[in-house]
Amino acid sequence: MIMNKYYNIGILLLNIFFISSLSVTAQRISDDMESHDHWGQFNDSVQTTDVPIGLKVWTIDKRFARVTPAVPDTVHHLFQNDNLTDGLSGEYNYLGNLGSPRINRLAIERNFSQTDAPFLFADPYDFFLLDTDELQFTNTKSPIANITYHTCGNKQNGEDRIRARFATNAGKKFGMGFVLDYSLGRGYYTTQTTSQFDGTIFASYRGDRYNLHTHYTGEHLKTAENGGIEDDSYVTQPELFTQKYGTADIPTVLSKAWNKLYINTLYLSHHYNLGKLKRQRKGDMADSVVVDMDSISVSSEGAVVAQEKGNFIPVARFIHTLQFDYNKREFLSNAHHNANSTDYFADFYLPGDSASDRTHYIDVANTLGFELCEGFNPWMKAGLTFFAKHHFQKYKFINLHHPTQSYVENYLNLGAEISKRQGDLFHFNALGEYRLSGKKWSEFNAEGNVAVHIPTKRDTIHLLASARVQNEIPNFYLRHYHARNAWWDNTELKNQFSAHANFKFQYKGTSVGATYHTLQNYTYLAERAVKIGNSNPTTTLHGAGVMQADKNISLLGVQLKQHLRFGIFNWDIEGTAQYSTDAEALPVPIFSGYTNMYLKFKIAKVLSTEFGADMRYFTAYYAPTYSPIMGQYAVQSQDNLQKVGNYPLVNVYANFHLKKARFYVICSHVNHKLGVGRPFYVPHYPLNRMVFRFGISWNFNN
Repeated sequence: MIMNKYYNIGILLLNIFFISSLSVTAQRISDDMESHDHWGQFNDSVQTTDVPIGLKVWTIDKRFARVTPAVPDTVHHLFQNDNLTDGLSGEYNYLGNLGSPRINRLAIERNFSQTDAPFLFADPYDFFLLDTDELQFTNTKSPIANITYHTCGNKQNGEDRIRARFATNAGKKFGMGFVLDYSLGRGYYTTQTTSQFDGTIFASYRGDRYNLHTHYTGEHLKTAENGGIEDDSYVTQPELFTQKYGTADIPTVLSKAWNKLYINTLYLSHHYNLGKLKRQRKGDMADSVVVDMDSISVSSEGAVVAQEKGNFIPVARFIHTLQFDYNKREFLSNAHHNANSTDYFADFYLPGDSASDRTHYIDVANTLGFELCEGFNPWMKAGLTFFAKHHFQKYKFINLHHPTQSYVENYLNLGAEISKRQGDLFHFNALGEYRLSGKKWSEFNAEGNVAVHIPTKRDTIHLLASARVQNEIPNFYLRHYHARNAWWDNTELKNQFSAHANFKFQYKGTSVGATYHTLQNYTYLAERAVKIGNSNPTTTLHGAGVMQADKNISLLGVQLKQHLRFGIFNWDIEGTAQYSTDAEALPVPIFSGYTNMYLKFKIAKVLSTEFGADMRYFTAYYAPTYSPIMGQYAVQSQDNLQKVGNYPLVNVYANFHLKKARFYVICSHVNHKLGVGRPFYVPHYPLNRMVFRFGISWNFNN
């Protein structure tokens, strides 16, 4: 059955290539290049024919619920990478399977804030989780729907993901809909299955004076933990073994261990606008003076001028946002069922040979704000917002002498923001907040962004800059954690200070940026690895502990993105160089790159086609290892270091777009058969071997 599936896919690829080759010479290539949303905001666009008439799409920021116009995801460029856990350009390290925990190897793009993501167990699953900032709200004249499906492999080792979205309106101002997302990565290696489900319902009301946005998201994620393979030689040097091993036959460190996450979020934001109607006159009376009244205006000669219905101009805004989070994490294991790795769990803080570790997290966050709106008077060149934010957080663990132990933290922030968002040439915002109460008092956060857009004859030059300074207490779970195999109460940790600056230049197909981070008292997880008896030296214990760097760390990065086009030939290039002053606490690859070479043309004037190959590569470095006990990435123990990288990963693909449908066929990791190098992104977790993938996305609308 498997051979028949691959045979059919192979025949399809050959037919596509044959038809494409014949069509290239006869087909006139359109000069209008579709957008490349992967290459930056400066070239974002969609073909209007792909977007249903009467559809408006937007996102909001969680803090103040400000609306940012968006477009539906209809661009087919890089659609073949949309479901890859390592990201559109392969910038993430991961365990090899769909939906497995991941970490961005481009450290310059990480958020080092200790408080922005209080439930740190969710961080490695950002590939799947839907955040409020990412949710697209809609207003549509007719119901719309989209179904996207990705698949590869078979019933034993395959990957499947299906995503459905529906949106409709009840009146002109009230929109609602839902998003369903389910993925199943069975895994090519033993005990590697991931199962993830996301269900989101959302609604919005946008009037002149009153606006409301709300959604509820429930997510359930389950990850089988195998601890990596027992010996890397099974993959790197299979000739050493008399027996031939398939991926499912290679021994793994663990066999009966799971991580589970339950994430529930209820979000509500609403604001009320104070403002006026800007009336429009009928007629061309140049000497008229328009007076804002309910239904009339008076000319300089005293004549009453009839008014058309005008636009509402907000003057001030009262804002309230509420977010309620209830999350739970479970780690399940049984030492008895892991007899092949009986010494894996070195630390025992609770009796028995099995673990059912649980932590519960509750967060109720309320923000009240008052905004003086930009542009309601000629002298109001920027908006000004004052806000107060209160957090109630409760954490629950197991305890030695009681069934559970709870920790409660309350804190209040006061802050202000000034921003300019109107106009085409210049935008900025600057925000500052200070923590007044609770264990986190005296913390502060200051951040700002500037954007300058300089039009030229051919395009627009974009100059973007951002900066952030924070002083904050380490994440709660780095201060306190109670479980069978990991236990700490780090009450002596110092506040972490971080500063960040970024500059970016964008023009046409070129983007150049530079980023600088400085970290004081950097707090992080580290592996506590010990070799196990007389077993293979690559097999280690994976206990985890908290470390705090004793010196300042500087992180510098330079990034280049370039799109080149010669007729039907296109070349996307992305490269990032990084340097860390403390490679032990904050390891980074010196260079990480992505390249994508493809032919772009149309078949029969209607079928948009991309046929090409891409490659991911990064230099070797001591990448963070993965700790199943914590479900987190941790810096490797200095007693047992293992490099990953210096291994190219190549994919070959055909990508298509026909009216309301996008679909692709891709052969992933085609260079695996060469048997050269170490195909690992994380120590002891090999990448999947060569596999064919297929995906389709279909839009339905009246």
